[in-house]
Amino acid sequence: MKNIDLKDTSVSTIIKDYLSQKDLLKFAYHRFPSFENYVAQAEEKAQNYTHRKVLFAELQKQHEGLNLSPKQKENLALLAQENTLTVTTGHQLNIATGPLYFLYKIMHVVKLSDELNQRQQKWNFVPIYWMATEDHDWDEIDHFNLFNQKYTCHKEQLGGAVGRLDTSGMDAVISELEEKLPKNRFSEEVIAMLEKAYASGRTLAEATRMLVQELLGEYGILILDADSHKLKKIMIPYFEQELLENPSQALVQATNEKLSEYKNQAYAREINLFYLSKNKRERIEREGEEFVLVDSQQKFSQDEFLQILHKTPEKFSPNVILRPMYQEVILPNVSYIGGGGEIAYWLQLKAVFAHYGVIFPILVVRNSALVLPENLARKAENLGLNEHNMFEPMHEFTRHLVEENSDLIEELEALKNVLKSNFEKAHALAQKTDVSFAQMLKAQEAKQIKGYEKMRKRLLKAERIKMNDKVQRIEQLFNFMFPNGTWQERRINFIQFYVEQGQEFIQEIYKGLLPLENKFIILNIKGIQQK
Repeated sequence: MKNIDLKDTSVSTIIKDYLSQKDLLKFAYHRFPSFENYVAQAEEKAQNYTHRKVLFAELQKQHEGLNLSPKQKENLALLAQENTLTVTTGHQLNIATGPLYFLYKIMHVVKLSDELNQRQQKWNFVPIYWMATEDHDWDEIDHFNLFNQKYTCHKEQLGGAVGRLDTSGMDAVISELEEKLPKNRFSEEVIAMLEKAYASGRTLAEATRMLVQELLGEYGILILDADSHKLKKIMIPYFEQELLENPSQALVQATNEKLSEYKNQAYAREINLFYLSKNKRERIEREGEEFVLVDSQQKFSQDEFLQILHKTPEKFSPNVILRPMYQEVILPNVSYIGGGGEIAYWLQLKAVFAHYGVIFPILVVRNSALVLPENLARKAENLGLNEHNMFEPMHEFTRHLVEENSDLIEELEALKNVLKSNFEKAHALAQKTDVSFAQMLKAQEAKQIKGYEKMRKRLLKAERIKMNDKVQRIEQLFNFMFPNGTWQERRINFIQFYVEQGQEFIQEIYKGLLPLENKFIILNIKGIQQK
């Protein structure tokens, strides 16, 4: 089975049109991904980036105490240089990394950075994983799935930024996982990694950083937590303008009108900031001369609120509209790699960037991937499943297979065609006689054709039973590729494959990804035996 163009999969219409560079969307982005455009973007960004010292100091501080790989040390040192740019992806703090695409996103920025570095010498490109530490949707990240089982971390106290939560509850998850995993050195490795990352006393942000470090550190990834006083201090003038002038809402609404034929991914509010306290992340609204926190109904005068902003900017958290701009202000970034939903909402934001004078990055739809072990790849080939039909619904594929392999259905179709031909002759005769006869003939034809369709349906069911073994194998294969009807990468956790190969599985991901191409990657991996 071969790799597939992303636009030939079931991605959304706006992503298909973006990948096809449709004229309708060109106003919504700055540069389309290409090697030449990365170089041009680097030139522009380097000339306009002014926060290198603050960023470098913050990243150094955040990576203290980690056993950095040689490549991480090199990348960290390179960030102090004026000719170093970043390539970034962001993701939530899913426990145990959540679904597979968490790894695909990070490995995409790693490999894209490597390829850009190999193809030119003027610029250094460093991969960044932006941890979504300020999100407040715990239920989106509190679980993972493998071997058809869901593991959930239950917490009693919730609220506020998830990155500030403690790791309580993870010990029970790890114990349950240890009981269920096959016993080998790779499962022991995974359990040791999880126990180290989610040790008591860590925050979820610290735990996620440690896990990504243990799993992917050798590839040079740098891990950023933007829930930081020093980084937020850079944003004070931007946040102040958002509070006082509210420019973003009208700009996004105007863009949405131009994109009206597509489904909007994000909606701008009058104020696109949250207020962070110990256990809350509250929306901010303006009421006359006062600012109000929506949940607690706490009120502040304008002067009081601006004083808080200038003194403790870390209490202000950008929402989906301003978070991308926060990223592009504090990083010397050339490109953002995201999934289809992310890129769709980034395409709503260029006017906001232009208003604030921030350079809009190159948007890359990340590689999607399917892990298809060799034994299952052979099974797929034998069943006639390939890159052209794999995205058909399972029942459609099964129906086509039965139809193509049944002589009886073919013979029944031939009989139906004979029937249609005979009725055509009868209609020609009917024109020579009474109108009521023609009407009766038409009704009789509809009845006969309906009867044939009913017979065909019954025959298809009978033939399906006769081919039951083959149908079951198809269903097993589809359930592996599309568990619960979703793409494998959105459902299964990496541990399902890691316990068979260890770090070799991560290496296979790195080797398989094509960061300069818009592809759905088929990872035919040797050494993994899945049923």
